[in-house]
Amino acid sequence: MTDSEIRNQIGNNLRFLRTRTFKECKNKKGKVVMRPLTQTELAQAINVTFQQIQKYENGINQVSSVKLYKFYRFFQIPLEYFFDKRLIENQNFTKLIKENVQQNNL
Repeated sequence: MTDSEIRNQIGNNLRFLRTRTFKECKNKKGKVVMRPLTQTELAQAINVTFQQIQKYENGINQVSSVKLYKFYRFFQIPLEYFFDKRLIENQNFTKLIKENVQQNNL
């Protein structure tokens, strides 16, 4: 894989993980609902800007080893999953990620 392909793969998997990680919140009527994490919420969790998350997800910027470690700790999944082309095909991750985030009390 080229550097660009690796950046794109990590970015695609990062977007996949973020959009399948749910946070409990209240809607306008006060009802508790689950919704995906925003780029801003993920950015705050690992101490970067939401613009940086956008650049990671789009493969524009390379994720440093320190930031990759922070993502790994945040999502609580094996590190190699960031490089796995089949991650997006595995629907079981939605449940796994949801359970992990509830444990982290986002």
